[in-house]
Amino acid sequence: MSKTSTQKIKAKPIANKKVKVVHKIINKSELKDSFKKTKEHTNFIDTLEEEIETHSQQMLSFLLTGKKEAKKEIFGHFNKDKSQKMDIKTPLILVFATDLSGDNELFPREKLFQLLEALMVVNCKVVVIDADQKSDLLHLGELSDHLDKRIVWYNPKQDESPRSKETKEIDRLLSASDIAIVFNTHHNLVKLLMTYGVVIVGENKSDLLENYKPNEETGNAFLFDKKDLWSVFASVIRALETFKFPYDWKFIVKRISK
Repeated sequence: MSKTSTQKIKAKPIANKKVKVVHKIINKSELKDSFKKTKEHTNFIDTLEEEIETHSQQMLSFLLTGKKEAKKEIFGHFNKDKSQKMDIKTPLILVFATDLSGDNELFPREKLFQLLEALMVVNCKVVVIDADQKSDLLHLGELSDHLDKRIVWYNPKQDESPRSKETKEIDRLLSASDIAIVFNTHHNLVKLLMTYGVVIVGENKSDLLENYKPNEETGNAFLFDKKDLWSVFASVIRALETFKFPYDWKFIVKRISK
């Protein structure tokens, strides 16, 4: 029987390869300059944000002061018989009952009268802008002669003022107004009212408007989901209750005037 020789194969150990680690040496002056630039950039951003906030606060203060002065001009002096004087802290509400041409009635007439009747029991002054109703005024400059009325009807189609004076009076009325009840969400009207710092009570259909939520401190308007009498009235009451708290009201005006 032949013997089979067994060969032992010895595995050669794998040589350990040295991995060359390159350490990048950062110059201290370069590092210092980098930190300095980062800090300068951060300081610039912080300063810019502070300037924007300061400017925003100044514009808000200017807007609110202007609103108070406009209200004084319209209602803050005695009427002809010097028997009444309106408190300028009384909220002034605009109601847009029709579009300015009078072609479209924006809220059913019967419901509108019921809404106005309900507003008679709360503390506010109301100007109804209605191009389909007889005006109490020959022009807006006569508002101060109607302090005995809680509700005044204004028909822009019957305004006898020259065009330039009418525009000036409309500017003053919008400047003095605190709240506007709108029954459509016409983009230009909404933007115009917001420019004047007028808080809108309206239907929840505009991208510009967000329902105010006091607990979350969000929103810029008081919105109703249904265009019916009680939904509208409930939103108006929410607005009037919030108006009693100057800090909350100032927050909303700031949101809409940005």
